[in-house]
Amino acid sequence: MFSISLLFVCVSTLIGHVHGANQCEAFIDLTLIIDSSNSVPENDFEQGKNALLDLVSRLNVGTDKAGVAVLNFASTVSLSANTDVYEFDRTELLQQIAALPRLATNTATGEALALAKTYCENRCRQTARAVPRVFVIFTDGHSNTGRPPIPIANEIRSSPIEGTIFAVGIGNIGADGNQELLGITDDANYIMNINSYLDLARVTNAITEKMCEFPAFVLPDTTVEFAAPSNSSRYYKMRTVKKNAFFEIEFKDQEGQAVVYTSTTSKKPTSYTSKSMTSRSGNNGKKTFTTFVSADAKNFYFSVKGMARMNKSQFIVRVRPL
Repeated sequence: MFSISLLFVCVSTLIGHVHGANQCEAFIDLTLIIDSSNSVPENDFEQGKNALLDLVSRLNVGTDKAGVAVLNFASTVSLSANTDVYEFDRTELLQQIAALPRLATNTATGEALALAKTYCENRCRQTARAVPRVFVIFTDGHSNTGRPPIPIANEIRSSPIEGTIFAVGIGNIGADGNQELLGITDDANYIMNINSYLDLARVTNAITEKMCEFPAFVLPDTTVEFAAPSNSSRYYKMRTVKKNAFFEIEFKDQEGQAVVYTSTTSKKPTSYTSKSMTSRSGNNGKKTFTTFVSADAKNFYFSVKGMARMNKSQFIVRVRPL
């Protein structure tokens, strides 16, 4: 789906132009999955890669921030990654994107997702660190070769990866294409449809904002580090148990001050969506936020928002069945 041969000087110019504008500061392990099949014209492929260069330039790439891998696919799949996803630097990433070839064969979406899954299993940061694992697939149609993509997408969203898949459908992908994207994401809110590759260049900021607000999966009884500047939030989710339970978030500020919001329906809880939460203060500056989660809730969501200029905290979630 994308292609363009940019000189390094052009890449450097783009870094200087975009870096810092609408930048995503969140932790994220991101895999960009790029369709470069023969249904994508060469010029569109060029525009698509320009959009990707813009998108990556909006990320704060680094060991303690965003990590990115790029996967280019048609009938075959090529992975632009040779180390831990979070160890890439921005310059290297932009060079890799600029060098992506247009493969110009059929569309093996399932094979692309399978390689993305294997890569994350081996290279994404440990689940205990609560870093969102996000897979973004850009495609102009549905799969027509290789293994079926939806079963593999289900595996990506499940344990042990617990990933979120976001899909961008470009052009008229048809009813089959739309149905496939819904099966891949399992959430209509995680699909963006645009008319052309030119439109893709116009919506990279919106895509970046969506990616950087996806919730990270949290394990129970595991200490998680939180750090964020003022008015910045981090979003989290947990699987619910098979029976009614209380989810207790034990929270301690180390620097600044943070607030916690919870929900069983909203992926981005705010004070207005937290209807069932109670809180109490304890010894050593610890606070406990308790939410009752009924058996019919699919997930437990919570957000942590920094209120001071800089905020650092630790929290641990305990599940206490009735």
